Amino acid sequence: MKLNIIEDETKSMIIELIDADRGIADLIRDKLAKKSEIEFVSVVKTHPDVGQPRLVVKSSKNARTAILKALDEVSEDIDEFAKQLPKNKK
Repeated sequence: MKLNIIEDETKSMIIELIDADRGIADLIRDKLAKKSEIEFVSVVKTHPDVGQPRLVVKSSKNARTAILKALDEVSEDIDEFAKQLPKNKK
């Protein structure tokens, strides 16, 4: 997966996820949607079959900081999931 930064302002970012499905962007969106400083967050895809998902974030504070924090939270959730999943079938 590669990122294409479409917009990079203090209070807003648009990030296109190249060669990624919408799932990763949706995980990040869900975390961001719970934050009080986030004014708008969405995942858009210009075309259902060939378009790349774009994460659109508007914040009252710093959009990049909010995204990085959301990424940390997603990573923690995945680590917790892995800890709870048995290594062997019982």
